[in-house]
Amino acid sequence: MAALLTFAAITAAAQEPSQKLRRQEVPADIERQIIDEHYQNNSIFSILWERYRTETALVGGLLLLSIYGIRNYARNLARQEQRLFDTFQSNAILIFDKTFQLRMMNRSAKQLLGFDDFVTMEEDYTYYLKNAPTPEILDVFEELKGQRHGIERELIFNFQKSMRTLVVKGYPIFTDSKRLDGYLLVVADITEAIEKDRRVNWSGVAQHVAHKAKTPLSTITLTAQHLEMVLSEQAVKPAPEVSKYLDRIVNESRKLNEIVHNLTRLANKEQLNLLPNDVNVILQNIADEYRAKVSGNIEIRTSLSRSLPRIGIDIAHFPEAIQNLCDNAIRAIGSREGRIIIATAPGQWIDRPGDYVEITITDTGVGMSDDVRKSIFRPFSTHSQGGTGLGLVIVQKIIQEHNGEITFTSEPGYGTSFQIRLPIPRM
Repeated sequence: MAALLTFAAITAAAQEPSQKLRRQEVPADIERQIIDEHYQNNSIFSILWERYRTETALVGGLLLLSIYGIRNYARNLARQEQRLFDTFQSNAILIFDKTFQLRMMNRSAKQLLGFDDFVTMEEDYTYYLKNAPTPEILDVFEELKGQRHGIERELIFNFQKSMRTLVVKGYPIFTDSKRLDGYLLVVADITEAIEKDRRVNWSGVAQHVAHKAKTPLSTITLTAQHLEMVLSEQAVKPAPEVSKYLDRIVNESRKLNEIVHNLTRLANKEQLNLLPNDVNVILQNIADEYRAKVSGNIEIRTSLSRSLPRIGIDIAHFPEAIQNLCDNAIRAIGSREGRIIIATAPGQWIDRPGDYVEITITDTGVGMSDDVRKSIFRPFSTHSQGGTGLGLVIVQKIIQEHNGEITFTSEPGYGTSFQIRLPIPRM
């Protein structure tokens, strides 16, 4: 045992000078060079990670959490701003910067342009405005670009088979230093407001005019007819001019009486008596009646869908709407060869639950220009000889009183087609 301890002590004593010699064999400049090469070949992050791995991971994690929190806060702030923007504005609003890039639009604008809530804001402005219901909105914005004052345009157009009216307002946005900072586009759909105001105003006017004009017109008509009868009983035959003038008085009085009747119908606020009726029977009777009285140049056809359900119809007023449309079709065809097609078909509502029966009245007449299409449902707006300008207004009123809707399409030189959709009662 003592011998082993002595051998270990001798071995340790022999190795100690050798270790001291090896440490002294590395000069300082070489050691420095080795350290420099180590730093050159490794980034500061890898060195920190190697030496301070726990501390580096902790600091990096805190930094990432801070960035994530700030980003979420900015997103939530933007969403709250968007929600407030959507809540307080019923009109469609679009905000562009000075380079014409879209920066914000509310929910009404997205609905107007056909986008959902997840639409990107990175596209060119034409990408958004080209989807508008009318290209004239893009034209208004093109006009606004470069302007230093606001503009306002009223747009009337046919969209999804119905007339719509939009008011488009554009404003340049300036900074406090009066530098151009962007553009604001506001689109307001005033179709319903116009229709409501028109119905209210014309109802009162029609009622007043009809009441005041009915008695004088009846007196004029009866007086002219009585004078004509007195002259015919005399031994001396009246001059042709006298008879011509009397006929003109009677005919013009009848026209005025028709206007009074239409005004009375327009002002009528009574509730219709909607009872289940077979619409095909009503339309077939009207078609047979017109076949017997129209001239030979006009052909009247029917294409009635079988097995249609009965729908709520006021038999005293609904035929008047169909007859007015047929009268317009006859005037549109005139003396040339043409045809009128009365058709029915089932359908399903897109914007509300339930089904409907669609009645289509198509003619091969002269069609309508853009100006005529924009005003056909306005009172006293007539573009046909002998028309009163109230027929289509009454047609629209009758259809609306039946809880239905009326739309149309027309092409100059090719004809016009009116579509009436009446709801099928839900069982």
